[in-house]
Amino acid sequence: MIQNIKSVLIGLTKEFGPDETSSALGYGLSLAQQAEAHVTVQAASVKLDMSSAGISKVVAGLVEEENQRLHALAQAAACGVQADAAMAGVVCSVETPHLSYPALLAAFRTQARLHDLTIVDAESESLALDRGLIDTLLMDSGRPLLIVPPTQEGFRAGRIIVAWDGSGRAARAAADALPFLRAAETVEVVSVTGEKDLPDTVLGAGIAPHLTRHGVNAVVQTLPALEGDVAETLRSHATLTRADMIVMGGYVHSRLRELMFGGVTQSLLKQSPVPLFMAY
Repeated sequence: MIQNIKSVLIGLTKEFGPDETSSALGYGLSLAQQAEAHVTVQAASVKLDMSSAGISKVVAGLVEEENQRLHALAQAAACGVQADAAMAGVVCSVETPHLSYPALLAAFRTQARLHDLTIVDAESESLALDRGLIDTLLMDSGRPLLIVPPTQEGFRAGRIIVAWDGSGRAARAAADALPFLRAAETVEVVSVTGEKDLPDTVLGAGIAPHLTRHGVNAVVQTLPALEGDVAETLRSHATLTRADMIVMGGYVHSRLRELMFGGVTQSLLKQSPVPLFMAY
């Protein structure tokens, strides 16, 4: 059983059609079931907001029609969520905010601060609307974020990798993830050496005794970076060891540098074989 997780926020955004699927929803309900936690689901849609000045009635009508369609999709998703939660035996409340994009981000941020954990779907495109949501929740909610890749089935946390680089953000992520680390069968603290921005002396041996004192079955592993690529090293190791989750700190470099040159966080957000538990 997962302890000390009592309230979970699941974020869904509806942009396209009724066939949109969400791995975060099933994963989050499964997690809440094991933790006996309350779930809040925000099935959100972005309100298109155009100034009436200079646009025709035809255009205004099309915008209104699209807003109605998007809101209806979110409401339909909310009905499905309530049915799924009832089947899983999970206590669930649902909201369907239909707001402009900045207001929607603010609403998610506010709700995230009132929950132990937020769960969202992964988004591979760095300029997509959902990536903006991930960035906002990660950097400004003050709460950890679980990012679930497509086709991920129910929650599992038997084997967890803690990506350790000695940074404050890595320490924050490890601390926030303790409910999952305690419940795991094996926790592997992985330090990747050889990346040009990290000293070779930063290893996971220092954090392992701390985790052990908290009842975590932790082992330490040091890996050389595959062709200098830390993200690919973590991806490969997670796949080879059949890990269920990677725990890691958020953006190590400035946001501008991440956008221009990539980085470990950006690379894993774009593609990860397992859910990412992240804290900033």
